[in-house]
Amino acid sequence: MATARRPHHKSRAGCTTCKSKKVKCDEQRPCSYCVKRQLPCSLAPTLSPGTITGIQRSSRTPEAAALGRSYNEPPSFSFDDFGLYRHFTKFTAIAQADDSVSVMVWQEVVTDLATQYPYLLHEILAVAALHLRATVPEQAAPLERAAAEHQARAIPLFREALAASSVETAPALFACSCLFIPYHFAAAKDASSLLFNEETGSLAEWLFLIQGCAAITMEYGATIMNSPLRPLLGDLDTPKVEDLSGGPTDAKLVKLGTVLPIAPENREAYVQTMVKLRVCFYLSDRAETQLDRKNAALRFPPLMDQHFRADLAARSPAALIVMAFWCVLLHRVEDRWWLTGRVKPLLLKIAELVPIECRYKMAWAMEEVGVYL
Repeated sequence: MATARRPHHKSRAGCTTCKSKKVKCDEQRPCSYCVKRQLPCSLAPTLSPGTITGIQRSSRTPEAAALGRSYNEPPSFSFDDFGLYRHFTKFTAIAQADDSVSVMVWQEVVTDLATQYPYLLHEILAVAALHLRATVPEQAAPLERAAAEHQARAIPLFREALAASSVETAPALFACSCLFIPYHFAAAKDASSLLFNEETGSLAEWLFLIQGCAAITMEYGATIMNSPLRPLLGDLDTPKVEDLSGGPTDAKLVKLGTVLPIAPENREAYVQTMVKLRVCFYLSDRAETQLDRKNAALRFPPLMDQHFRADLAARSPAALIVMAFWCVLLHRVEDRWWLTGRVKPLLLKIAELVPIECRYKMAWAMEEVGVYL
């Protein structure tokens, strides 16, 4: 008895690649078949010159030289990039968000801004590539290359735009700066590179880039507050110094400030640094939402002054111990996709760099994170 043939819905609007390979096309733009196999898709939307504005690039990075094109050329994006853009809007934006309101901000507001500012578009593509890597680990190498290439394009454009910032560009600059820490933590090859650039001996790039985030927030705070990006800011309350003693962990931080191995002439600078760290712990201890707890953790790096950053670059025991306590704040929000599995290795690396006779000063931080030597 002949078996009845199963009904088949023929895709009449499928892409040319699927038709040539005689596979069913889901008619997404671009389609899933092409995105998964990194093939050109005839359904991918085209970006017109008016959609992505060209910003003149004054510098040329090694990545651009290797590709044989200058940053003075108009921005160009491949079919693979459309796949990354789609992945960001459908998946990375949700992973990046802290609540249902911020999902909409990342999916719609930020991606819309990205069509107007190439540095933001390159940054979301870089982050999307690293987020996608977890889904398709067999494609890790090409995705990491794509992420590095987009990041290399984003940074000089971001710096150029930051130097000429205005009320109009502040939201895009702020959105881009919000992605720097996720990118660098996700891209880091090892725990040491989260803080240091081993090739140059200086601090990791994100510790400088994040200063831009602080500058934008301070100068254009009112603009961002009144923009659709407001949900990303969370609670902006800053406690007074006299109120910090009410925090459950404040006594430990006050004690730490008295035992840090620092020269007398540097003590006042560290007093100010410890006040900033105490504020972050106070906000974290009282945070009622995941967004506010995350923002409390990420608030400290932009507040580092030049003296502290110089000490950290020199791997001063005092600066390293302070960063060990910062790891406790990170540990509290370690469920973020870009932070998972990063905090313990970072704290272990810090412990290795701190002289043995000073490690006892880190005992509470290590216990909180679950690190034992």
